[in-house]
Amino acid sequence: MCITDDNSCDRTLELLKILAMSDQRIKFHLNKDSRSATNARNNSIKKSTGDYIAFLDSDDIWHPKKLELQIEAMKNNNFFASHSSYYRVDECGNNISLVKSKENVTYKDMFTHNHIGNLTGIYNSKVLGKFYQKNIGHEDYEMWLRILEKTDSIGVLEPLASYTVSTKSLSANKFKAAKWHYNILRNEIGLNKFKSSFYFCHYVFNAIKTRTSLVN
Repeated sequence: MCITDDNSCDRTLELLKILAMSDQRIKFHLNKDSRSATNARNNSIKKSTGDYIAFLDSDDIWHPKKLELQIEAMKNNNFFASHSSYYRVDECGNNISLVKSKENVTYKDMFTHNHIGNLTGIYNSKVLGKFYQKNIGHEDYEMWLRILEKTDSIGVLEPLASYTVSTKSLSANKFKAAKWHYNILRNEIGLNKFKSSFYFCHYVFNAIKTRTSLVN
């Protein structure tokens, strides 16, 4: 496990040192670049030495068997990436909604909707190589687009993670998020205005549908 401390101001660094001393599998590093989720994730990607890369931000939660179940699904179905369903929770841990995973996600599927929550995604870096996130809005979405150019992603229908919805987070600004998505379609993928607008309309519809899905 590779952990990057993003210039924390609490006891995180002290606790990491204790954990690293008790478990040699845990490696921690300081984010020496400008403070941001992108730089922190990229630092951990750079330092990682395992076959698989998955992401967990400090305010999110993984199911205890998340990695086991997803790696098993990848091996059994000959995929090199996987994602899962997950809960959206408030800052007190209360479930807001359930985001159900698509059983199989392709590169083109991602044009109309971000089907891979970054906290659920995992890919085989030994086979595909490492993918770094760009310092742009929706950096995780753009990264998964590049990954899915090389492999489809197999979905685990069981919810295997919980994503904390913070009112202070940048992604909470829906107008900014929509603009970021369009810019990726237009500038990063290189779609023309007509196709970008077409897929963007689908994205907006699917985003509204996802946010209003109630927990069963």
